[in-house]
Amino acid sequence: MAMSRWYRSSAFIAVVVIVAVIGGTTAYCGIWPPVSVVESGSMQHGSYWMPGVINTGDMVFVKRTPDPYSSVVTYVVGREEGIRTYGEYGDVILYRAPSGEVIIHRAMFLLEWHNGTPYVVGYHGQSWLVVTDNYVLIKDVGYSHRNFYFPLAPVRNETGFITMGDHNFAVSPVYNATLDAYDAADQSPPPAGFGFPPVKASDVVGIAFGQIPWFGLIKLNLMRLQGDWPYYNEVPKGSYRDLGISLAAIVVALVFPYRGVARRVRKGH
Repeated sequence: MAMSRWYRSSAFIAVVVIVAVIGGTTAYCGIWPPVSVVESGSMQHGSYWMPGVINTGDMVFVKRTPDPYSSVVTYVVGREEGIRTYGEYGDVILYRAPSGEVIIHRAMFLLEWHNGTPYVVGYHGQSWLVVTDNYVLIKDVGYSHRNFYFPLAPVRNETGFITMGDHNFAVSPVYNATLDAYDAADQSPPPAGFGFPPVKASDVVGIAFGQIPWFGLIKLNLMRLQGDWPYYNEVPKGSYRDLGISLAAIVVALVFPYRGVARRVRKGH
């Protein structure tokens, strides 16, 4: 009877803690739900799961921002100021694409137009950044250390964020031999990107921060049963093993007879 009361008390405490954590996280993030599951490998930095970067199956927290143009740290600004998130300079944002799909990619730079002339926020003549009337070139980008170029013609006189997946860029086949650079921006026409317009402030869902590894795979595999997850082959190696170990550890922690062990220890003394 005493053991039953202990379990009921423990379950009640656990529920209170979980509710408090979810409530506090939601209040801080200012958005519901305050987490998002990463469905594809566009932000990965390799074929194996890596800590500190965004992997397929990870859950990332999302913080709402009322003024994205001033609060989002782009790659250009982050590289200048030494601000990194998820293994690279600048913030990763979640934004709503024209189709309604939510994309989680890195904000490379904020593009503005001043009387028909392109302006990259944060540009002031850096040696690694070139801004012309026809393209933007950023040297030595990402874990692949490629040069990145973005053609401006498709987005002329359109203001917003230019975004790109870390992994998409590393494997992009779209190469400009004259600039010795590659393109994989979401706003570039296929096959480099999706042909999206620059991301307006109103389309930004929030800024990604933190992560809970592997546990998003549970939801994704339920989606797969419904045929709603086409990226199941992009899960980094080791993820299912680590998810299994984590779930086993949680089960052991829940069923472990703490009071019985403590009682035996006291009797032993």
